[in-house]
Amino acid sequence: MEQQSKFILIFAFEIPAIVLSIILFVYFVSNRPIRSKLKNHGWFILLTINFFQLTLRMPMPMSYYYLNYIWPPTNAYCLWWTWCEYSLNIIGLFLMAWISIERHLLVFHSHTLFQLRWKKWLFHFIPIVFCLLWAPLFFFVFVVISPFCTTVWNFNLLLCGFPCYFREKILNQFDFIFNLFLPVFTIMLANITLVTRVIYQKISRQQIVHWQRHRKMVLQLWIVSSLYMGLWLPLTITLFVEMTTLPLFMVDRLQEMQFAPYFVSLLLPMICLSTQPELITKIKNFLWKRPTNRITVGILNRDAGQTLTN
Repeated sequence: MEQQSKFILIFAFEIPAIVLSIILFVYFVSNRPIRSKLKNHGWFILLTINFFQLTLRMPMPMSYYYLNYIWPPTNAYCLWWTWCEYSLNIIGLFLMAWISIERHLLVFHSHTLFQLRWKKWLFHFIPIVFCLLWAPLFFFVFVVISPFCTTVWNFNLLLCGFPCYFREKILNQFDFIFNLFLPVFTIMLANITLVTRVIYQKISRQQIVHWQRHRKMVLQLWIVSSLYMGLWLPLTITLFVEMTTLPLFMVDRLQEMQFAPYFVSLLLPMICLSTQPELITKIKNFLWKRPTNRITVGILNRDAGQTLTN
């Protein structure tokens, strides 16, 4: 795919994604019952990170695809882009992985794990804080500070090439396994096991879980996680094979697979909107509402002005 075509594709989705993100933010902020539920905290934070990807990160690859070179060609810009790109991507993957795990806890153990304050912190807030802090700190050390080597940036390549720590075999493998392989396959396994548990519960007709209450939550998770698996899994599997057995595996398609994850942030607002039927109804009513002409009919009573006397 040519660079200009990539720019056009991103640009076509960028503005609608930003508009829908703002609509979702207003909906969450103005709706206190929805905002206060534990199951929605992860989604709101994920949408916030995604909004940063759309507004801070996405203009940089768009500029590269449009110009076909890095502008401005400075080390500081390359450091910022690489740190921003890697950090936001991994935050999104870790959040999605944790949301997938947390759905098991909310569906099957909500009465035991989230009743006490310390348990709520341990199984809800602390994992989210870890997801938010881990990647920025990791890439700040190994990309920005870079204690082991000095990166020579290439201003003709996407992301200015790769940071120099990629040449450190152990560190590169740790980065791939912990920051990419682990969250992607956690998303896949958590969703497969959740669906398996749902089917098992329904077949066995056990009444431990009220499925009418949790059906929407499970369906929402499956829809959003399918977006992450569909766009991240091919790249993850390809990099795993290249790293372990075949260094040239799918090398001719690697650029397309590296381009695909950009559509996670571009499509996520639309996918999240599709899981909110109440909001969709409000948007339809707002867009399709037609002004009605009200005709006031006055009835003239001939005797209205007369004073009745006995």
